[in-house]
Amino acid sequence: VTAGASAPEVLVREVIDRLRSFGGIDVVVNNAGITTLGSIEDVTLAELRHEFADGVPLAMAGSTLTHNEIIFNIRIALTQKVREKACLIATEALKVVTKHGRYRYPDVVIGCGDNSSDYFIDHPCFIVEVQSDSTAETDNGAKLEEYTSLVSLQRYAIISQKTRQVVVYKRSGETWTFAVLQGSGEFDLPCLETTLSLDQIYAGLELPASSAAD
Repeated sequence: VTAGASAPEVLVREVIDRLRSFGGIDVVVNNAGITTLGSIEDVTLAELRHEFADGVPLAMAGSTLTHNEIIFNIRIALTQKVREKACLIATEALKVVTKHGRYRYPDVVIGCGDNSSDYFIDHPCFIVEVQSDSTAETDNGAKLEEYTSLVSLQRYAIISQKTRQVVVYKRSGETWTFAVLQGSGEFDLPCLETTLSLDQIYAGLELPASSAAD
């Protein structure tokens, strides 16, 4: 469906109209190339939530109950430490600015240090993406590249919602390494001086330790 949009507020209105008409949108492509300033506008995200990459707003897929439980568990596990360290934690609500002026909404992001805006996490040290079939390529590709280019980031975790598996990317100086945790285990979060375990992440969820193909 083609929609004429010459300004951010027009694009948002057009997309909301299509959502009401068709019940859902997989991807929004803006061929006009709205500037990155457009996505900073204070729009209501209850009806539309998108990431912004290279001048193209991308509508984001809806969550599952498992996805929400994982995010909830991480927040419960880390909130006390976040407060003790005077850091910030956000779940799907605040933007992170990556390279080339791209905006992302991580499923979970923790930032420590001064923050200049109510809409962004300026100094993310830990980012989580809960992976689904529709996000796997981006989580392991474009987002991995963008997140690991952030100078403040220390850990990036990609969490499965099908099995008890977490892929953790760790910074050591200028080098990034990764580990795959299956079934059980934990990893450290240097900015909070604590650890996060798979038991905490998957609390209350009955998921297999690995897939049948593993």
